[in-house]
Amino acid sequence: MKSRRGRIVAGIVLVGAVVGLVFVIRSATEQRSWSSTEGTVQERLRSGKSFSVRVAYPLPDGTQQVATLSENGPARHPGERVTVRYDLENGRVVDAALADNDQAHWVAGGMLGVVILGGIFANLIAWAPRPRV
Repeated sequence: MKSRRGRIVAGIVLVGAVVGLVFVIRSATEQRSWSSTEGTVQERLRSGKSFSVRVAYPLPDGTQQVATLSENGPARHPGERVTVRYDLENGRVVDAALADNDQAHWVAGGMLGVVILGGIFANLIAWAPRPRV
């Protein structure tokens, strides 16, 4: 840990975790600013170990949008009402997510926070002066 390689690795881990946390916070903040509406789950899909749902929701111009969205919270079943957040650019939906996506941001932020604390601890050990013998 006190070697040059150990110091570099500890620094890279800390910087990577901080950049990851900034990305998660920016993503969560951006999604909170999107418009939201109530949609209806049409179908629940499984791909490997992950689940997604096909949701139909209305747009402000009265059209109906259908999108397949990742399911990060509780299991949703056909016919269930969900809140959908979406981002419009030039009248077109460029991104959408279920409103329960906040839970995934909290989990990712918490995990990255633990990695940051570990990175700080590793850097303190790596950069502490060596004891004189």
